[in-house]
Amino acid sequence: MSTTDHGPSNHGDDLGRALRDLVDDASLPGLDAHLDVVRGRTRRRRAAKKVALGATTLCVAGVLGVAAVSLPQDARPEPVAPADTPSPTPAPLPTFPAGIDAAALTCRQPAPVPTGDDLPALLSTDVPDLTVRTSSTVTAPVTVAFGDDARLRYDDTAAGAYVIAQGGVIVSTSLPVAQTTGEATPAPGSATTWEIGVAAVAACDPAGTQPTPLPAGAYEVFALHRLPLTGYSVLQPDGTWGDETTGKLFDGWLVADPVPLTITSEPDPVVVRDVLSTDTSPVFEALREAAAAGAPAAVDLFVGEVPHPLTEGPDGTLTVRVARNDDVGERSRTTSDDGWELVVHGGRKFIDHPEDAQSFARLVGTYSVTLDDSGGTPTLVLQVVDGPTPTEPPASTDEAVCAAHFDSLNGVEGASSATVSAWEEDVLALYDATEPAATSSVYPEIRSRWIDSPRVWWAAVTTADVMRTTGFGGDALVGACSVFWDH
Repeated sequence: MSTTDHGPSNHGDDLGRALRDLVDDASLPGLDAHLDVVRGRTRRRRAAKKVALGATTLCVAGVLGVAAVSLPQDARPEPVAPADTPSPTPAPLPTFPAGIDAAALTCRQPAPVPTGDDLPALLSTDVPDLTVRTSSTVTAPVTVAFGDDARLRYDDTAAGAYVIAQGGVIVSTSLPVAQTTGEATPAPGSATTWEIGVAAVAACDPAGTQPTPLPAGAYEVFALHRLPLTGYSVLQPDGTWGDETTGKLFDGWLVADPVPLTITSEPDPVVVRDVLSTDTSPVFEALREAAAAGAPAAVDLFVGEVPHPLTEGPDGTLTVRVARNDDVGERSRTTSDDGWELVVHGGRKFIDHPEDAQSFARLVGTYSVTLDDSGGTPTLVLQVVDGPTPTEPPASTDEAVCAAHFDSLNGVEGASSATVSAWEEDVLALYDATEPAATSSVYPEIRSRWIDSPRVWWAAVTTADVMRTTGFGGDALVGACSVFWDH
């Protein structure tokens, strides 16, 4: 058992008892008086402690009492409510850059800066580069793509605008009339494609004067499309569409990235100055060469309507049908011997239908040439190009040469005899040639001597062909010259 006494303490009695025992043992005088003093101090200190302890107890009880009043004894903690989720911040409307107006796209202005991704629509030219001959046109596909995070509304305008620049400066501009073609509301993420025709000319005058060809060289072409934006709504973070903002939000031109444009020189015209007789290969091959090279054809063609009939349509189109030639004698066959057609649009047609002589047509002009050989009969189509055409047929020496032949036939000696002899020698040279006229080594030289007299030259090649197939000379010269002999 513990020796510690946990009962109530009476420190004053214990102390007095212990001191008295000591006094009794030691019999010290005056000790009782001293103990009374000590005992008094002890009581005062004990009283002070009781007062302090009572005050502390009172404070604690007071606090507990307040707590007891504030909280019912059967109160239970309430569950904590979840915090409210903040609403997503609406996507802000973008600020658009200043629009490029038409004044900035005129000639001698700096080349435009591509608009790129700065606008909600992206314009692009869908080819890496372009090549075209001067004064000609080349087409290019252009696409406008719309972003998938915005709904647009704008006044659509005509497509096909572009500018051409060289050295950072606009040298040709092609802008459509500034008028709308209707309201456009493209679907987000959609795209639209069209073609532009880029002309290699310097179109700088808005009054529409005749443009001048651009010199051969390196250029850049910028495709354009106007975007007068009048409505815009943004896709919100939660997948819904925001309210549409309307008004004149943006009005300017979309500008595609530039595409290199190479302009090459126009090829020299292919000269087609000849007659159309039995062997038509020189004319056919010359026109086919022009079509393949994309070169113009400078035509002065003398056509005998026998054996090549001409048909004139209501619009002035002239069609020449070259029939198949089955009998070429000892000459090698060529493509033109299988038959072909010539269709002529524009230019000048001089028709000569004398009453008692061979009928001819003379076709004069500069033409673009295309060859359509998709069907059974190759067809060469001539379309007159811009430029002057003669009002009178080119001068010829037919009458003088025919007069020399007339004198020779009538036994008149003189200078005319040399002319007739030279003609007869050239006819024999043509007869002896076994290759087609288009590849003959003698044909071009002989033609150069007689082409200024197209009737007489037609008679020469026709006579050589008749001799090759029949063995007789025929009367081609009479048919060509009788129109003069009768006068």
